[in-house]
Amino acid sequence: MTADHDLRNTCRPDWESLRGHRVPDWFRDAKLGIWAHWGPQSAARRGDWYARHLYGPYEGTEGFESERTARQTAHHRAHFGHPSVFGHKDLCHSWKAERFDPEKLMDRFRRTGARYFVSLATHCDNFDLWDSSHQPWNSVNVGPRTDIVARWADAAHAAGLRFGVSMHAGSWTWRWLDSAFGRDADGLHAGVPYDGHLTAADGTGTWWEGLDPRALYGRPRCPGDKPDAAFVDDFYARLREVALRHDADLVYLDDSRMPFDEGSVCQAAPPSRRGLEFLADYYARRPEGTVSIKTIPDEDRGAVLLDVERGQLGGLDPHPWQYDTSIGDWFYADGERYKTAPEIVHLLVDTVSKNGCLLLNVPQLPDGTIDEATGAVLDSLGAWTDRCGEAVFGSRPWKVYGEGPTNVTGDRAREKALVYTPHDLRFTVGADRRTLYVFLMVWPDDRTVRIESLAPSRGLVSTPPRRITLLGSDTPLRWTEGPDSLGVHLPAGRPPTPYAQVLRVELD
Repeated sequence: MTADHDLRNTCRPDWESLRGHRVPDWFRDAKLGIWAHWGPQSAARRGDWYARHLYGPYEGTEGFESERTARQTAHHRAHFGHPSVFGHKDLCHSWKAERFDPEKLMDRFRRTGARYFVSLATHCDNFDLWDSSHQPWNSVNVGPRTDIVARWADAAHAAGLRFGVSMHAGSWTWRWLDSAFGRDADGLHAGVPYDGHLTAADGTGTWWEGLDPRALYGRPRCPGDKPDAAFVDDFYARLREVALRHDADLVYLDDSRMPFDEGSVCQAAPPSRRGLEFLADYYARRPEGTVSIKTIPDEDRGAVLLDVERGQLGGLDPHPWQYDTSIGDWFYADGERYKTAPEIVHLLVDTVSKNGCLLLNVPQLPDGTIDEATGAVLDSLGAWTDRCGEAVFGSRPWKVYGEGPTNVTGDRAREKALVYTPHDLRFTVGADRRTLYVFLMVWPDDRTVRIESLAPSRGLVSTPPRRITLLGSDTPLRWTEGPDSLGVHLPAGRPPTPYAQVLRVELD
C-alpha cells in the first residue's frame, strides 16, 4: 500500500485523524528557507500593510492612528492621489515587475544554503500572484501580466529546492480591506467615498474596464461584520488551487488557526470546517507536505507545523517548528534598516539548536530585483554556510540547545538582536548522533572555550571526546578536562569565519 493511498483512507477532516500526519523529514533536514514576500504593495516602496494604510484613518474605524499609518497615508496622497481616485486596485496596476528574473534570483538563494523556497501567493491585499481561476484580480490580468507563482515554482524545482506558498488572504483580508469602504471625515475630500464603493459599471472607459472592484475588496462591510459562506468558500478554492497546481511542499497560512475555523483571526459565524477539509485533502495528495499556522496545541503538532513570526523560542522544542523573519520590512521600504549577516547567522544557529528552521524573507524592489545591501547579506550568509553548513543542514538538536547567559526570556519572545558573549554556545548533532557540533557565538579573547555541558559531572556524555576540530581550520585542537567544563584551546590567528565558529566534537 502506498503512502498516498494510506493517507487517502485515514486522513479525515478532524483533528484526531489529522494527528496521524507528521512534519516531513525533508523539512527537518532543510533548516533554511528563503521567502519572496513580494507583490503589488512593493510598488509604493513604503513597507507592509500599505494596501490598508493608504486609505488612512476614517470615521468608525479604530486603531489607525499609528505613526506608520500616518506616514503611509501621507505618502500615498502626495505621490498617487486621493484613494477615491487611486486606491489599492490602481497600485496593483502600477506594479510591473519588469526586471523579474526568478532563475537568477533562485541561483543566488540556493547559494545561501537555502533548501526550500516560499513564494507569496496572496497577501492580505487579496491580489492573486498566479493565473487564478477564482480571482480575476491577479498578476496575469493586472500589473506584471505574468504568473509569478508558476515562475517561482519552476525556478525552485529546477534548482533542486522544495517549494512552498504563503497565503495571507482570508481572515486578514476580511478585516483589512474594509478600509476601502470608508471616506474622509474632514478636509478637502470630506465625505468622498474611497474606491471600494466602485462597481464594475464604473469601470467603463478606464484601464480596469471589465473588472469588478468588489472581487478585490469584497462586499461592503463594517468593522465587526462576520464573513459569509461565499467569502470563505472563495478563499479555500483559491488556496487549494495554488497549493496543488504548483505542487507546494509547504503551505504557510497567516492565521492563529485554520482560516475562518474556530480560533482563527476572523472566525466565521458559525465557525467554518473548511480548514480541516483542506488539510485532509492536501495531505492525501501531498503526503510529504506540511501546513504551518501560528497557534497549535501540543497534540496537533504533527497535523500542522508551528510557525513563529518574528519571534524566538526560549528553549528546545520537542517538535519541529519554523521561525519566519525578514532581512528588512516584509515589503520593500526605502531607508529600512536591514539585519546584518552576523545577526542572521546567530538567528539561524539559535533556531536550529532549538529544533527549528529559519524562513528568511528577502525584500524585493518593485521591478523584481534586490538591492546591493540585500545581495551583500545573502552572499555573506552563503559564505558562512559553505564553511559551516555541515553543522546545520540535516542536523538534529542535542540533549540541550546550548549554554551561556544570553537567551530570549519566555516562550515566543519578540525577536531582538541579542548581544552574545564568549560563554554562549549552541549545539546540534549530526545524523550519526556521535558528532556533536558546538557553535561559538563569540570568539573568546583568551582562545579557550569552556564547555560546561561536556563536563563529566553533567552526565550528558559517557566518555571524553575522541577528537575535536574547528570547521575551516586544519590546526589540531587540544582540550583539557576539568571538574566543571571541558576546555578547548583554539588556534592563534583570525577565526575561520567572521561570524559564529563551529567545533566538531567526535564522541564514541
